[in-house]
Formats: sequence, structure tokens, C-alpha cells
Amino acid sequence: MSRVIVLGAGASKGTLGKQAPVAMDFGEYLKEILPNWDQKYPYLAAAIRFLKPRTPDISEKLDSWALDKVWGAIDNRVKFQYILGLSLPGVPFPPPAMKRIYEVNLDPWGFAGFELRCAVTRVYGIALDPTIQNAAKGNGTLKKEIEQLQPGDCVISFNYDLLAEKILEELNKKVAIANHWLENMNDHEAILLCKPHGSLNWKQRIPEGGRTVQILNRPMQEDEIDFDPVQNATIQPGIAAPVPFKSEIISPELQVRSVSNFFNLLVAQWKCAIQRISEAEKLIVLGYGFPPEDLHAQYLFAEVAAKRKSSKKLEIEVYENCEQRFEEVKKEINKLFNPTSCKYQGPVE
Repeated sequence: MSRVIVLGAGASKGTLGKQAPVAMDFGEYLKEILPNWDQKYPYLAAAIRFLKPRTPDISEKLDSWALDKVWGAIDNRVKFQYILGLSLPGVPFPPPAMKRIYEVNLDPWGFAGFELRCAVTRVYGIALDPTIQNAAKGNGTLKKEIEQLQPGDCVISFNYDLLAEKILEELNKKVAIANHWLENMNDHEAILLCKPHGSLNWKQRIPEGGRTVQILNRPMQEDEIDFDPVQNATIQPGIAAPVPFKSEIISPELQVRSVSNFFNLLVAQWKCAIQRISEAEKLIVLGYGFPPEDLHAQYLFAEVAAKRKSSKKLEIEVYENCEQRFEEVKKEINKLFNPTSCKYQGPVE
């Protein structure tokens, strides 16, 4: 039976605890581990302060905000810049000197997005390593499910962290990372890993200048993220924001000029993911809710359902933190896939 495992933020939080917050808890956790975050990330703080009257879920003191809501609002501001403008009150002047990036002629919303990537790296990156290593050696829910995978099966992780990678490594599983050359290799000899939102161990240069995305065996560290004058490029993790309209996969004329390798790599994650789900007999979902606000994912999952033959059965097992949440996820699953069965398996532990 061909299996596909889909991981969302709930899989990491269930496995690793509060150190791997879900999107809605991101701001609160950042405040806990970095009380002066607004000084460390001044443009991000100014953006959140500006967005508060315009965006739900931002607390009065800015100490609680959702990662996806804030990132989406920053992304929209840039996309609608010709209507709304790019001015941002409350930004520091002169710009801070703690990173070379602030010497680059970037607009304040661009700096806010850059700082948000730094914050994501701080929360989900190297600080999680000891906890991930313990989980990889333990016997939690996720490890037990990955242990059952056979060559030809697939793991789709929407998370930036390296939890799935380290468990696969601990289990000595042969892994192939989704890429645009995959059709030329016998990928069914390995477990396929897809990361549709990118990964903190993908080292990206913007512009690429012919350089490929490096896939490291560790997450990038925050002090590695900056503008490099020698390479004349910004060095950052290759991650895509959890926003409804992902520019990284829908603007090839722009992407091909400056980041063609990352564009092709990210496109391959989605292409391989929908192909494997369209062929699967069993789908195991851990902590992923098929959010309706992720319009790209909804559209592409609908393509999966259209690709599946009506005679091909699909069993789905869902791990969620409670049955009420499972019922909410089940509604989305039934709309998308009309599975043969959809069973609640309990929380991720």
C-alpha cells in the first residue's frame, strides 16, 4: 500500500512541545525567548505596530501575533505598493548597523520581511536541534509513522524545521529530495521528501548569479542571514511565506531572472507532492488542517482529486490534538478528496 505522510505545524508542536509553536502562537513565543525582540527586529516591530488596526490577532502590546497573519499582511503591502505606498512610520533613523543588509537600498517593508525570516530562523532553526535529536531517538507518533514507510512512499512537510529529515536519518531511510530532475531518476528506490514551503537548511542567494541553492545538513543560523558584498547577494534560507498568493511559484518571468534555481526547486516540491498524493492509497495527516485560506494549496489539492481515478480508493488517517479539531479538518478533507474513509488517530505525541 503506497503511503504519503503530510506534516503541518501541529506535528512539530506535538512532537517537540512549546519550542515549536504553531503560527498563532509565534509572536507570544518569540517574546518569551527574546524579550527585546522589537529592538532586535525594529522594522518588523514597526510593521506590526502599523498593521495592528488592519490585522486581526495582534495584541495591544504587540506581544501576541500570528506568523501567517503578519507575514501575509506584509506580503500584501508589498504586492499592493502602487496603491498603498511603502512608507512605514516608526522605523529607525539612521538605519541600524547590526547587519550589512541595512546598507542596501531596500524599502522598510522589505526590511520587515527580512527580519521576519530572521525571527523564523531563530525560533525553528538551530535552537530546536537538541529537541529534534531527542525526538529522532525516541518513539513518538511521528517516528512510528515514518518507520512504516517503504521505498516509493513520500513525506510532505509544510514545516521549515528539520524534524522529518532527522527522523528519516535516524531510521537509516534512503531519501530523495524532490527536485526538477526527478523524472530522470528512479525515485521509487527511496522515500521522497517534499517541502512545499521550503526549508531552513536551504541556503539561497538573491540574486543567484548562476549559483544553486545549497542544501545543508543543518538549519542556517541567524548570523549567516545578511547581505554579502563579495557575492553581491542577500544570503537567506530558502523558505516561502505561508500566504495565499505565493510569488515564488507564480512569477516565472521575475523568478527566472534572479532566482531560477530556487523557483525550479520550489515548483518541484509542489509538483511531486500533488503527483504522489494523486497516486497514494493511504494518506496520514499529522497536525495539518488543509487551511482554506492557503489558496494555492487548495487549488493544487483540488487538482489531486481530479487526477485520482474514481475507482482508486484513498484511506486517510488524521492525527489532531482533539476530536473537535479533527471534525473541522475532516470537513476540509471530504471537500477536497472524498476519501473512502477518514479516521481519527488521536493527538501527535
